[in-house]
Amino acid sequence: MNSKAWGTVLAFVTVLGLSGGLAWWFNDQAKTQAEPKASSSSVVRQVKPKKKAKPVVKKVVAKPKPTAATREIDAVLRANRFVGTALVVHNNQVIYQKGWGYADAAAHVKNGPHSVYQLASVQKSFTAGLIMRLASEGKLNLTDPLSKYYPTIAGSDQITLRDMLDMKSGLTLTAFPTKVHSEKGMIKFILANVISRPDRIGKWDYAPVNFMLLSGIIAKVSGQSYRHYFTTNITDAWHLKHTGFVFNMDQQATYSRGYQNANNADVTANYGALFGESKESMYYQFGTGQVYMSARDLYTAQRNMLQGQLYPQSDVNVLLVPGSSSMYGGGMYVYPGYIRTHGLAYGYEATTLLSKDGTDGVVLLSNYYRVNQLSQTPAIQIWNLLQAGELGK
Repeated sequence: MNSKAWGTVLAFVTVLGLSGGLAWWFNDQAKTQAEPKASSSSVVRQVKPKKKAKPVVKKVVAKPKPTAATREIDAVLRANRFVGTALVVHNNQVIYQKGWGYADAAAHVKNGPHSVYQLASVQKSFTAGLIMRLASEGKLNLTDPLSKYYPTIAGSDQITLRDMLDMKSGLTLTAFPTKVHSEKGMIKFILANVISRPDRIGKWDYAPVNFMLLSGIIAKVSGQSYRHYFTTNITDAWHLKHTGFVFNMDQQATYSRGYQNANNADVTANYGALFGESKESMYYQFGTGQVYMSARDLYTAQRNMLQGQLYPQSDVNVLLVPGSSSMYGGGMYVYPGYIRTHGLAYGYEATTLLSKDGTDGVVLLSNYYRVNQLSQTPAIQIWNLLQAGELGK
């Protein structure tokens, strides 16, 4: 290559080097200005750090430590294969409140302290209390004959409201409605089908129709439906948040479904079969088995009645008097040391035992019926431990 060609190449390389160097220098300066490093110079440009997301802190509710009392109650309930919610109160203080088993086995939802259960015949205690409220207001008397309200019933002039409260009216009802969808419709059905046995007046004979008719009398005298009168004077008056009528029970968030075992001889809780209820049956249980409650609401309501918050406390001893050797009187079984209520219906069992002043109580609400494993048994066992002073520690 001649000298002239070498000169041309050298000039080209020199220009290319200068261009690359300048490009590198400008690029470096641009980066330096765009992303200044922190320094102690008088010109301060703060770069705000990105906010970190706050960690989600789950609220942990400390479980109460087991006591000798709670362990003893646990043992009784476990031995009796209890399914449901248990509540024990001593000297006005809750010493035990716990759910056992499933409210909905298919969905794996467990029973809890606010689970709601059908009360079945325990509702009769409230129907009796509402009768006493009307009596205290002078709107009726326990000595009133049934004929004053339902004269078409044979022998009704010989039957008093007191007889009906104590299940000594001689009345019974064996027919079951197929097309009843109201309280008035149920009363009409009763009047057409009730059986009167005058020779049985004054003798103990458990028959729900007595409280069905008493519920109709409550509606007649108050000028309201039984359901409205109950809701106003009990549910709303005492701010019971887990109480209502069975027509919408399955819509409640804490609803416990009723179960039974397919084999009556089996007492294990295998959730073998659901125990449903028809709308006709819900109306058929008029005033005697239409209400659901949580264990806490049930204790509160029965205690309030005993303490004079529904009718005067001075009338408690008027209503709660055994009318026969059955010890049944005014919707409850009245014993020297306690008052008991019990109900069975559609897979549910409700049992309460309260002191006469309401300061002590045992409430067991179950959604699992097994003919050979009734929850009434552990309820009485726990009550005996409570009264023996073994659960006060």
